[in-house]
Amino acid sequence: MVILTQKLPIWLVLVFIYLFSTPTFSQNDFLNSTCETAANYTSTFEKNLNTTLSVLPNTNSGLGFFNYSTGQGIDTVNSIALCRGDVNGSECQSCLNDSIVKARQDCPNQMEATVYDKRCLLKYSNQTILGKYQPKPYHFVVEDDQFSSDKDRFNITVKPLLDDLIAKAAAGDSLLKFATGNKTGSDYTTIYGLVQCTPDIISRQCIDCLIDIIYQFSINFWSSRTVGGITLLPTCNFRFETYPFFYERPPPGMRCIILLGLYG
Repeated sequence: MVILTQKLPIWLVLVFIYLFSTPTFSQNDFLNSTCETAANYTSTFEKNLNTTLSVLPNTNSGLGFFNYSTGQGIDTVNSIALCRGDVNGSECQSCLNDSIVKARQDCPNQMEATVYDKRCLLKYSNQTILGKYQPKPYHFVVEDDQFSSDKDRFNITVKPLLDDLIAKAAAGDSLLKFATGNKTGSDYTTIYGLVQCTPDIISRQCIDCLIDIIYQFSINFWSSRTVGGITLLPTCNFRFETYPFFYERPPPGMRCIILLGLYG
């Protein structure tokens, strides 16, 4: 039996739960994690990081956006988390808890970490995050077995759908910038799309971010006739598929709509 004699930070409690019980983190939902900047990692920064990750899950805006900061100077820890706009509150909270565990496992001594899941994203850094458009690095996810026999016809369907979704997401407010939809092409193939920005960035930044990641995906993958995929940045993401992957309407019992990270 493990006996705890002092109060532990919430992220460490989550690690214990993760290790000594059945994990809830799904490898099918986890997409990627990145770590940066190991220099100047001090005990003060670690203390601030523990505090930040303990408080962050309690800062939900009501629509799945979280942010919290602790400390000063180089030991400051800034953090954000974003749940996909169609997942319910319990799934959002579960994804964030799992992502905190994943970040601490994958980036134990780094001052910056980003975790992407199909349902949410988590980022912390000693640099400013809130309200800042982060254009790189891009993260692409493509299923190898999804290809179209008619690339041009497929792209004629995808582009108008994504253009429409970009406009809808960018028109959102400071709580939610998210849109989903579908469009059926002349070959009767239905394309499903999802776009989302962190709600702390302004409308113009959201539009620029989504246009950029869609363009980056197109030059890297559409020439190969790919008919589904995901592109991720800390400030925006998009996904399209030939099958439904998002909730058409709020799941039962959901108090409010909530997001990547990214994807179902």
